[in-house]
Amino acid sequence: MDTTTRSLLIIFIVLGVILAFVGGRFVFNMLRGWTGNNASGSLTGSSNSGNDNVVVAAPGVPLQTNKGPAAASWDGKSRINILLLALDVSPRRQSEGQGSPLSDTMILVTVDPATRTVGAMSIRRDLWVAIPGFGENKINTAYKMGEDYSVEGGGAQLAMDTVEGLFGVPVDFYARVDFHAFETIIDEIGGVTITLTQPMLLDWIGNGNKFTIEPGTYTMPGNYTLAYARTREAEYGDGDFARGNRQMEVIKAIRDRVLNLNALPTLIARAPAIYGQISSGVQTNMSLDQAIQLAYMMAQIPGENIHTFNMDDTVTYATFNIDGSYILQLIPNQMRLMRDEMFSGSGTDAEPAAFIPLDSGVEVAEGDPLDLAVQEAARIRILNGSNTSGLADRTQSYLSSNGLTNMSIGNYDSTDSTQIILHTPVINTLNYLAAVFGVPNARVFNQADPSNAFDITVILGEDWAANNQIP
Repeated sequence: MDTTTRSLLIIFIVLGVILAFVGGRFVFNMLRGWTGNNASGSLTGSSNSGNDNVVVAAPGVPLQTNKGPAAASWDGKSRINILLLALDVSPRRQSEGQGSPLSDTMILVTVDPATRTVGAMSIRRDLWVAIPGFGENKINTAYKMGEDYSVEGGGAQLAMDTVEGLFGVPVDFYARVDFHAFETIIDEIGGVTITLTQPMLLDWIGNGNKFTIEPGTYTMPGNYTLAYARTREAEYGDGDFARGNRQMEVIKAIRDRVLNLNALPTLIARAPAIYGQISSGVQTNMSLDQAIQLAYMMAQIPGENIHTFNMDDTVTYATFNIDGSYILQLIPNQMRLMRDEMFSGSGTDAEPAAFIPLDSGVEVAEGDPLDLAVQEAARIRILNGSNTSGLADRTQSYLSSNGLTNMSIGNYDSTDSTQIILHTPVINTLNYLAAVFGVPNARVFNQADPSNAFDITVILGEDWAANNQIP
């Protein structure tokens, strides 16, 4: 297999992270057929001399430009979280000199090999969040700001950091595709089949050249498919909610099209040309080996263990910013419930998850949460909000005896209920402390601040003073 064919394989592996949600076994068969390798997924290769923007196929080297996020390690056994980004590089934005692209689509994917489960959450682009170093703004601007202001790791790194702060979980990898690459892939597979149940007035990537499609079943080329997937006009459903459904419909249509194995020889034959067109539009900080390992693993996950989540009006509410722009605000308690459901989904014929749900009735799962917390070495601040003198000191001694040593204590205003504040994504420590103190999801708060001297703060309440595990 030549370098350009191998490079095309890389692109389809990245897209396979998405396709695996609906394709499963096909991803495995496609990889096996293209690589001829065994299940270890070991491949080697070299850089593509025809494109200076992307590094491809070198073992252990991220498949991205040099300014992207640092490569992450993965042992193939631990849970990993991946941020999928689709960029708006429309001609209209470029002609208007709007700078770097916005992330039009953001999907957080979590994969747990231990429980053989996958969760994917579509993140609403109008969500109003804290962007590290830039104050508050819509979440889809994080990528743009990282690029415009040359943040270390670029836009992808700032988008990853923003999502980490939002959900309180680490983001290990990203995969990025732009609109041009998306259109090209659709055209190369001969279009996708979409059924319309009502007339739709669509726009060519926001340039005002609108066209109408009547009800019926069509094989849509790339530009039609992109316009269909991106529209969020109210007459075609509930804005972004309906748009999210259409995007999933398109993903399934891609799967159905590529499942026709007769298309594979054509795709392979076209590999050099396809790669030349879209290589710069698909990037990730995964290495080739990691991408193949992930694709093989995901192909073996049962369909019933794959769960998707949409940030609908049960976890957000619409409002307007001070400048009159439309934004979405989180409903924190409901958002944490959705996050916890996504990260603690039960699997089929698998070992129990190491993740501990943050709702009431927390149970310590196998995998020893204390050991995981000790390994994380988080900086913990314990504040006494009870009327019991010396409670913070006694609590620190108790936790120290269990192996947690990086702690500081202080006092806080009187409070009835113990609460936890997360400053950086030390999820293992959060899980362990929530179990120890019996803190439900509603009393866990995200206050993302990478510059904070502590990773996590525990405010002890009267409930802990009256009922604690201290000998």
